[in-house]
Amino acid sequence: MNRNTRKGLGAILAGVGMTTLLGVMSGTGIVRAVDVDTQTPPSGFDDAPTEAEVTMKERCIWYVDGVPATITLIADALEDDTVYDGDQFSLSTTLEDYVAWTSGNTSGGDDADAHAPCTFFGEQTGIAVDGEWSGTAFSAEAQNINDAGAEADDSLNMGFSADVTDPLALNLTQGTCRAFGTWLVGPNITAHTELTGSVLTLVADDATERPDNAAGSNDKCNALASVTASIPAGKTPLYAGKSYKFTGPTFTTEISIDSARS
Repeated sequence: MNRNTRKGLGAILAGVGMTTLLGVMSGTGIVRAVDVDTQTPPSGFDDAPTEAEVTMKERCIWYVDGVPATITLIADALEDDTVYDGDQFSLSTTLEDYVAWTSGNTSGGDDADAHAPCTFFGEQTGIAVDGEWSGTAFSAEAQNINDAGAEADDSLNMGFSADVTDPLALNLTQGTCRAFGTWLVGPNITAHTELTGSVLTLVADDATERPDNAAGSNDKCNALASVTASIPAGKTPLYAGKSYKFTGPTFTTEISIDSARS
């Protein structure tokens, strides 16, 4: 009987040894398991962290071009006369297009069509380009009045203020525009009606969140711009026969970013 018990215990020890448990005979003949100290791993075994390196796409930001630094009016192409003779004299000029577009935050800001691939990362913004006339008044200065370069202010006789008869206006026409939503261009900003107005606008919700990489896939809008004014009829210059320089209101362009997404 004792020999059979020893053989049974030996078999149990061999079996549980594979699972780092030690079989211990109790007085009831039941084998119970006790913990064995954790074994130190062999040399070369260690933690294995998971790593990856991924380049981030550039963030889409807004660029604007075509903001005028000066506005020089000349005789309108439809004007019959080359000199002022007392009739209304039409003036105009064509400006560079206002252009707003998206491109990458570190490259691609020099070409509205060949943009750098970019994304808004789910936080797209819009843009508003607004303009403001500083007033409506034009001063008048006679040039070279003594043939030696002297100038003289003649605003009393030739100065004027733009009004409904002789308006001063920034005229706006939508050119090529693309976006997820709708661009708004204009209307014209006419000084005597409203000094401030919108040139072009795209609200944040209408921006393309993740434009395709191909050229011409980014948001962009051209606003064709011109300025018109006229010298009123019935003016009498003090220095007839001399050139006159008319200085009118300043036009200020303001650019703001719209981040109000619904």
